[in-house]
Amino acid sequence: MVFSAASAVLFGVTPAVASRIYSMGGNAVTLTFYRNLMAVPVLLALLGLEGVSLRLTRREAGLLLLMGAGFRVTTTLMLYQSYLYIPTGMATTLHFLYPALTALLCRARFRERLGPWKLFALGLSGLGALCLLELSAGTDPRGVLMASSSALTYACYLIGLDKTALRDMHPHKAACYMGLLNAAAMLAVGLPTHQLRLALPPAALGLSFLLAVSTSFLAVSLLQRGIRLLGASSAALFSMLEPITSVAVGCLALAESVSRRSLLGCALILAGVALTALAGQRQAVEK
Repeated sequence: MVFSAASAVLFGVTPAVASRIYSMGGNAVTLTFYRNLMAVPVLLALLGLEGVSLRLTRREAGLLLLMGAGFRVTTTLMLYQSYLYIPTGMATTLHFLYPALTALLCRARFRERLGPWKLFALGLSGLGALCLLELSAGTDPRGVLMASSSALTYACYLIGLDKTALRDMHPHKAACYMGLLNAAAMLAVGLPTHQLRLALPPAALGLSFLLAVSTSFLAVSLLQRGIRLLGASSAALFSMLEPITSVAVGCLALAESVSRRSLLGCALILAGVALTALAGQRQAVEK
């Protein structure tokens, strides 16, 4: 629970730092490229110190390509592409359909028992996410479709980390290869579309490195550990702390206003996460 929640909080700080980088000339593609690429040397150094081999079996390589290029990279591209059609807040909220989709897919594919408490927690968190969503008459359906699809691909990515051989891979090793795949994808997309801006001010590069360490290194590794211990569906519920962190940081650091509806949404999400934690403790005691 601690690993999954800490991962969500680290991811939740990203928008505030990203907005600062954007004001220095960066953009979504550039930040994603640097955030993933800059984490790789750190991860390689740690793997060397820990004596972890970088060798992959054919099965592991295939799974990394499927989960990394097939699901995680696709998630990033669709989510950032949706920003062209709908506000980023709306896109992010739609992306957070993934906890419910993760639980439903685990139930449908692996017959995973959800239980009444988890279902209730999912309902509360989903209702809270809807409170954070602000649709308007001029909302472009293309953006809604892309952001919602990013939730589905991210749910598949989380399930892949839980139900395949990647579950037992060293977290830093998995994060290293995922970072390389994501950076390569941003390079392939950013160069021909001229969205990749390699020349950024030193301050922007420094903040990008900070994000690389906190997200592509720490948050990704913590999430994999959380999934290994909790399972994909429960870990995904704790990830709902991410939008709450984003709202709190935006309010405190960027002086953004928060509506009563947003506060209600945050309260419902927190209630859902708390119920999941209590249900997990109850199951541990019963065992």
